[in-house]
Amino acid sequence: MRTWHRIESSWRLFFATTSIVVLTHSTYAQVVRAEPGASLLPPVTITSPDQATKKRAQRSERAARQQRIRHSAQRGQSVSRQPASSSFSGDPAATPGRGDLSSSVTALPAATTVLDVPRIGQLPIATYGDLFRSLPGFNVSNFGQGAIGYGLSLRGYTEAEHGRDIAYFIDGVPVNEVSSLHTPNYADLNILLPETVKSIEIVRGPFAVEYGDSNLGGSVNITTKTAEPFASAGTSGGTQGTARGLGTYSTTQGAWLPYIALEGYRTDGYRDNSFIDRYSSFNKVTTTLPDGATVSFRAQAYGTTFGAPGYANRDAIEAGLISERSATNPTDGGNKQLENFVINYATGPQDQELKGTLFVSHDHFNRYADFGGGQRWQHDDRTMVGGRVTKVWTGAIGNDIPVQLLIGSNWRSDNINAFQAPTTARAVTGAPVANLGLTETNLAAFGQIQIKPLSWLKFTAGGRFDQFYYDIRDRITPGDTPNISIGIMSPKAGVAITPVKWLELFANYGQGFRSIDVPLELIGNPGIQPFKVVSREGGIQFTFDRFRFLASYWTTDSQNESFQAAPGLPVTFLGKARRDGFDLDGRFFVIQEPANSISLFANFSHVRARLLDAAPSFFVPNVPNYVANVGVDFNVATANAQAISGSAYVTFVGKKNLTQDGLIATSPFSRITGKLAYTWPGGWTAFTQATLYPGDRLSEIAISFGNPTGASSSDIFVSAPPAVVVLAGLTYRFPTAVASGPPTLVTK
Repeated sequence: MRTWHRIESSWRLFFATTSIVVLTHSTYAQVVRAEPGASLLPPVTITSPDQATKKRAQRSERAARQQRIRHSAQRGQSVSRQPASSSFSGDPAATPGRGDLSSSVTALPAATTVLDVPRIGQLPIATYGDLFRSLPGFNVSNFGQGAIGYGLSLRGYTEAEHGRDIAYFIDGVPVNEVSSLHTPNYADLNILLPETVKSIEIVRGPFAVEYGDSNLGGSVNITTKTAEPFASAGTSGGTQGTARGLGTYSTTQGAWLPYIALEGYRTDGYRDNSFIDRYSSFNKVTTTLPDGATVSFRAQAYGTTFGAPGYANRDAIEAGLISERSATNPTDGGNKQLENFVINYATGPQDQELKGTLFVSHDHFNRYADFGGGQRWQHDDRTMVGGRVTKVWTGAIGNDIPVQLLIGSNWRSDNINAFQAPTTARAVTGAPVANLGLTETNLAAFGQIQIKPLSWLKFTAGGRFDQFYYDIRDRITPGDTPNISIGIMSPKAGVAITPVKWLELFANYGQGFRSIDVPLELIGNPGIQPFKVVSREGGIQFTFDRFRFLASYWTTDSQNESFQAAPGLPVTFLGKARRDGFDLDGRFFVIQEPANSISLFANFSHVRARLLDAAPSFFVPNVPNYVANVGVDFNVATANAQAISGSAYVTFVGKKNLTQDGLIATSPFSRITGKLAYTWPGGWTAFTQATLYPGDRLSEIAISFGNPTGASSSDIFVSAPPAVVVLAGLTYRFPTAVASGPPTLVTK
């Protein structure tokens, strides 16, 4: 009962905050109602001349928006309320710069990257981790343990903990699983179908004010497509017994624009007992309201069953005592089912936009895994509900100083049941070590202001306040862990200087945090505080017609480092830590034409991650000292309106310390990835892609199961990837929009 009172209070507080934002949005008419006792007189609507002008503007905006939808679809792009663009691809003129007043992430005084549909289409994508592998600053590792979240990291955070230190959102819905029994703020993006993605916005560092929890190394905001003028059917397959089928249906005509995708996937995996079976159904429909606003309704159902080979002793593999493909426990693995429903609302032009999101999601997850101490069953069943609202105003102070204000709020409640116990062949053999129910609620308000006192100077300042409520029901030791309520402030500030159109200088300051994980951190540590960081960055970007280059230097200080060698193993607290490094990112366009483009790109990210005042512990484990990519992407027209496209790049990953004393480390390694696609005007596209490890394959995933100081080589366990992965496929697209059909008009 107390939980539902908490949720009811959350709803009231969220909608009270939301109403403040919504009520500030201009009304379109005034209604004069009869006084009591005069009920026979009907209501009278009075529209002033100014309001009539607003109505005409709304009708014009609605028509313009429909035209943008049709025009975008005709180009084969995803439908967007604003032009999709990329930092280093697409039309740079369509992308707001750091000196512009804009709510776009590219206007932040920070290092950002935006991927659009053409760039995503060029990438070799076998799993969602491949969306990020070639991007500056990312270290991406595939654990090879079935359908679990990848290791993604930014800004010197470990990839060994399933991307927990990056805040992920899909259509405004948070992905990170708070108070996860698996690992704190566990992030699993296997539910994402790459074909449904319209854009991916990446901010490196905790500088995006709209994102709170997990925003330590940065944030990733994914927006899905609205409509395309075609449907498609495709199939692909390759090594390790991989097979995939995908069908989509969409159209850009009619009052309701659908985007539907259905996927079936199967792979045997490289190692024994590493199979994955999954299905995913993505269903979205969008309409335009009479006032010009757009509303999308999205529902997804996802399910997977998988095996897990576990981790093998590195010394035993190198000595030839065991095969790198052998499974530690043939009964390891698990399953997951997820269903969600999302409503997105947006109205007004981008510089005056009001947006809202409501969502509900249910996730049922089981994993059986052996990390050296015997098999354990982890069960997590959660229902997440919440919403978000933002409003942007753009104007001027005294008609002379341009200014933009963004305010918003978000609410999220997770009702979680978590259970962990020792098992043998998936049968419980001992007393549970975790058995609890809890409700974790996050209420937040945030705001940001941008001011341009001079044409070449822009200041950005903002912040957010997050309040967390924990309602804990520990079934093993009832009443042992008290309910808590914690508030966290996260200020942000920055400056951008643009003396000439091709030069941008920027600097920023930002604080970020990760919330407390109840089963792994709060139980046994009732006085623990959220994990906060303070980050600073300075950078420069050059943008010319054919060449673009970004360089930035950053530092991040954390108050208390939390470390978990592997899910199911204890969490330890390492004290204060400092990370610093620099990112370099460049692209040269050899050819840049509407039908032909070839570009060369390279990026390099260097990181130092050190523990402070913790001798003999000096290093934050599992952080490579550099990650670099060198490659090419292309889209070239050939004979008879045919085209060839794709990309190829080499990734270089430096050594990483596996222990805090730095005595055990991995070796540097490299990875080669490429894709080649050929498209015919009749609708057919054929592609092939490959990933190759030319050398060391035991360093991408290597974990120390020993002591943080004084560990030996025999304590290192690995999961080897295959030397070569090859995929090939064929897709057919057929039009669903009739050329002679009427334009899309929405009336109600």
